[in-house]
Amino acid sequence: MVSQTVLHQAAQRTGFRVQLVSVPVEIIARRHREGQSLAQITHYLRAHLGPENPVASRCFVEWVISATGGEGR
Repeated sequence: MVSQTVLHQAAQRTGFRVQLVSVPVEIIARRHREGQSLAQITHYLRAHLGPENPVASRCFVEWVISATGGEGR
């Protein structure tokens, strides 16, 4: 589970409410823990959320991985 602090920071970075960013942030953290690469996670999010969605950007995915401490990698 990702901390509330990280979720609030993610909301500030994207301009979305915490409730909207919490699921993608959890998905990013979980997939990274499972061993998926930055590119794989970004591709997955772009395919499901669209390439224009800020949470599907490589930069945001990289930030989440860093902010969650890599969680288990």
